[in-house]
Amino acid sequence: MKSFKIIPSEKYSEYFFNVKPASAFLPEWYRNSSGIVDNITTTLYPKAPAVTNSTYKKCTPFLDAMTSGYIVYLTADLEIGKSKDGEVLILWRTEREIVTDHSPEQWSGLPVPHGYYPMVLKWHNQFALNVPEEYSLLFTNPINRFDLPFQTITGIVDCDKYTGQVHFPFFLKEGFTGIIPAGTPITQIIPIKRESWKREHLEYDEKFSKLHFERFFSTIKRSYKNNYWTKKEYK
Repeated sequence: MKSFKIIPSEKYSEYFFNVKPASAFLPEWYRNSSGIVDNITTTLYPKAPAVTNSTYKKCTPFLDAMTSGYIVYLTADLEIGKSKDGEVLILWRTEREIVTDHSPEQWSGLPVPHGYYPMVLKWHNQFALNVPEEYSLLFTNPINRFDLPFQTITGIVDCDKYTGQVHFPFFLKEGFTGIIPAGTPITQIIPIKRESWKREHLEYDEKFSKLHFERFFSTIKRSYKNNYWTKKEYK
């Protein structure tokens, strides 16, 4: 098993390790959602038996993405408010840095996602991250977490070579006020191996396609998971 190292970069930061496997952060809306479509008594749709009554909760790729790699989470409550003149206020009680910002010049020309403030903030990270040779780290918004009041920007860093802190820029959702509680996931980290790739354009193979569909549709429940999926481990 490959080693993912979290190295304190600031005084006392070893008391605030805030990286855990992503599988520990499945949200309540996912846990509480139904795995089947209501009002259907069979696993297959009677009028379209190639289709099952499963919902997104039983979509293995959807869950696989959410539970891949590691999550960086808040170690203190963060309050978002507004001043009387409309200025966005970002407040916390600890002495540790939680959020910093970039100057507007650094992000000039970057398109702002619809519904977010036109400013780039930054989740402050107190650790350096190290992975084995030939591996990089993909940093992104917690995957499929459309419910969060921010959008962390995606980046890739070669953390087998780079030994400094990686901070995580993000956009804040317009109109949001309230407390983002400690424990909220803010960034997802997925190790990726650096390899060279090339595209190949093949001709249609009727036998190959037929055998694939026969294998997939031979199973009624969880065809992809039972026939193709490989378990991933992050500890």
